[in-house]
Amino acid sequence: MKEKLIGDKIREARKAAGLTQWQLANRIFVSESYIALIESGKRNPSTSVLTKLAEELGLTTDHIILDTASRSADSFTLEWQNLIQNRSPEEIETALRMVKGYFQCLDDLKD
Repeated sequence: MKEKLIGDKIREARKAAGLTQWQLANRIFVSESYIALIESGKRNPSTSVLTKLAEELGLTTDHIILDTASRSADSFTLEWQNLIQNRSPEEIETALRMVKGYFQCLDDLKD
C-alpha cells in the first residue's frame, strides 16, 4: 500500500475538521499559500509548523510523518462534531442509537 504524503494527510485532517486553508493558516500563524504548498506536496512543513499543524488538527506528528495509525482523541471528536453539525436532534439521536448498536454487536462478538 502506498503511503500517504504529508500534504495529503494534512488536507484530509483539515477537511475532517471543517476548516479552510485560510482558517487553518490563521490558527497556526502562517500564510494560506504556505498551507496550500504543503497540501500540494510542494513544501514540507518546518518542525515548528508540523507541531502546530498536528496540535491544531488533533493528530500526532508521527501519524503525519510516519503514516502510523495514531490519532488523538481530539481529532475524532472534531470529526464527530462535523458529522452532526447542522443535523436535527432526531437525526443525531438516530445516529447515536445506530452507533451504540454497532458497538454492542462488537462486544457481543467478543464474548
